Amino acid sequence: MLNSKLNKLEENRTGPEWYLVRVELTVTDVNDNIPEWSMIPAPYLAVVSSDAPAGSLVYKLHAQDGDEGNNGEVEYFMSDGGEGRFEVDRKNGQVRTTGLPLQRDREYLLTVVAADRLGSRSAPVVVSVVAGARPPQFTNASFTIDIPENTPEGQPFLVTPAVSFQKKPISYSLLINPSSLFSISAETGEISLTRPIDYESDQHRYLLLVRASEGLESMSSAAEVRVVIVDENDCVPEFLQSIYSKDGVPETVTTATSLLQVSASDCDSEENAELTYYTLSPDFTISPHGTIFPAGPLDFERPNHLYEFVVMAIDKGEVPRTGTTTVRIRMVNVNDEAPEFSQHIYRTFVSEDAGPNTLVATVLAKDPDGDGITYKINTGNEEGNFIIDSQKGLIRLRSSPPPHLQGVEYVLNVTATDDNSSGGPQALSSTAQVIVGVDDVNNNKPVFEK
Repeated sequence: MLNSKLNKLEENRTGPEWYLVRVELTVTDVNDNIPEWSMIPAPYLAVVSSDAPAGSLVYKLHAQDGDEGNNGEVEYFMSDGGEGRFEVDRKNGQVRTTGLPLQRDREYLLTVVAADRLGSRSAPVVVSVVAGARPPQFTNASFTIDIPENTPEGQPFLVTPAVSFQKKPISYSLLINPSSLFSISAETGEISLTRPIDYESDQHRYLLLVRASEGLESMSSAAEVRVVIVDENDCVPEFLQSIYSKDGVPETVTTATSLLQVSASDCDSEENAELTYYTLSPDFTISPHGTIFPAGPLDFERPNHLYEFVVMAIDKGEVPRTGTTTVRIRMVNVNDEAPEFSQHIYRTFVSEDAGPNTLVATVLAKDPDGDGITYKINTGNEEGNFIIDSQKGLIRLRSSPPPHLQGVEYVLNVTATDDNSSGGPQALSSTAQVIVGVDDVNNNKPVFEK
């Protein structure tokens, strides 16, 4: 419910009027919760002596209501059962005897509900009262627990306590114990393993039956215990090979080409055994399933013509574990690069009266693929004054007939062509210019025109 008070405070000022409004809110509880029982153990069992006097306490009921104030106050009512031999206190939930005679060893069933002040009622509960002795009661009708596979032998992982109605010591034992895998403390009801469990080789679920016994009368009851084994990420991914290698990979291979497959295994189960592959190499990529591809162009001209990198297999456990292997990719050469001249333009001079076989210039080219190179003068030598050593790149004047140099300079276009020994679609070549300046010689007499 909301109660609001509005106080208007007016401030005198020119122009439009301004108002400050203060809102006070009071929140009151609404009866929106139903009383709920909060007793342990359940079902609700009790004992009473068959000759108990009137007013003897049999059981204490307790219900909670989430509301506050009067709406949270709970009262108790017995709606059925008891044959007039029991009554429940409306205020405190105590079940007591009325004084009517009780039949020995008979079970009386009392149906009780809890209600708040506005009439909201709980679900009914049934209290079982035996006029005499009754077996121990476990705090749970059944127990379920998950334990990791590496739980140490002898370490308690579950307690199965029971309540004695006769206030006598209780002794615990296992009526069903698969493969004698479990043991129980007779005094405390603590259950432990007799040996470690491996999730991958043992079964994953076990059903135990625990008995609680008391006194010389050997009164007992039993409860089921379901044990579920949980896999732990205790295995490291292991590759089938410590080194994976691939030889003869051409440097022209494309990024869509699969080079090789790596594979690892993990002895865990489910997500702990699911692997993903990674590599930090900038030259290669790897699929989640371990297939390796080039990340870009590969190069034969690298140390030892070899790529070597590490591949990791990582599982999907909550705390991931990693295994590694080495991958070696050995390249084979492909004629994919043309020869490279040491200069794009060579400049030299020669005297116009130089004799046969005079050395004019030397050109030099190298092939990145390691192929052999031959040299040739393509243009600029129409008069045939120059010759070139096809293997060494030495340019000389011809020997016969004697050279006859004219003009200021010669521009020779020289080509270097590889022999394609590294293998490729075709031989590759490149060109450089050799500019030969001609030095004039005073070898002509003056001549009169007349």
